[in-house]
Amino acid sequence: MKAFDYIRPQSLEEAEGHLTQEKRVNILGGGVTLFLELQNNDLTPDIILDVKALPGFHDIRYHHNHGLKLGAAVNLQHLATGLEIRRHYPLLNQTAQELASPQIRNRATIGGTLAWASPVSELAAPMLCYDATCHTWSPRRTRTIPVNELYLGDFKTALEPDEIITHIHLPSFPARTYGIYQRQTVRHDGRRMIAGAATLAIRKHHTLTNWRIAVLGVDDRPKRIPEAEALLEGAPDEESIHLALQAVQENIHPQDVVYARSDYRRAVLDALLQRSIHSIISNLQES
Repeated sequence: MKAFDYIRPQSLEEAEGHLTQEKRVNILGGGVTLFLELQNNDLTPDIILDVKALPGFHDIRYHHNHGLKLGAAVNLQHLATGLEIRRHYPLLNQTAQELASPQIRNRATIGGTLAWASPVSELAAPMLCYDATCHTWSPRRTRTIPVNELYLGDFKTALEPDEIITHIHLPSFPARTYGIYQRQTVRHDGRRMIAGAATLAIRKHHTLTNWRIAVLGVDDRPKRIPEAEALLEGAPDEESIHLALQAVQENIHPQDVVYARSDYRRAVLDALLQRSIHSIISNLQES
């Protein structure tokens, strides 16, 4: 492993001083994946910049009108156990409980997990369904990036090399919202994802609306399928569900891997979504 300087800035101004140097800088969040890459010499930085001590990076704030603000250094375990997550964003809470182990969740951060941009990033699925946005800072500017625009492909994001996610925002959602996350992996190993999907809808009066379908493991990035979502608006019958599932199949590009062929991954996703859609219809119609 190549020697590097470890720096833990206490302010964005201090971080800026290191990011504007002509040195190779890697941002450290939880470090779950970064440490493995360093050990394997896949990364050879001059500086590791630990951003967890930056102001606001551990903030957790919920307001019934403004939604939820999560600092980038909030760990995944809070998503699995936090009261405000469980009460107002149950799909996010349910998904977080599926992520790795409590030990890993206590280490991994929200910002780091999203920035890593794995095509099987399970955290991205509920974030896509809840219309989450990433707020970022760099020495040049601040900006807001919707999560559905963050992922560009295999481990590629819209983030610039000197850009840091500061916090994530989720808008507020009505009480009559129901979502479900389902996945199929090899021996419960999330890194060997066959297919996964998060599905969500809102009940307004007697209709089911604002459908969201986010899939992962079947393309080069986690993604929403708006063509399928539109077909489920209202009170979807079996024909509407069938057409929606067809639309999903037309918008994914699974690859053959050693543990699952692409046609099998398609079939698994279809089964997961059928089960999820019927579960949402049943729950929302009874509520």
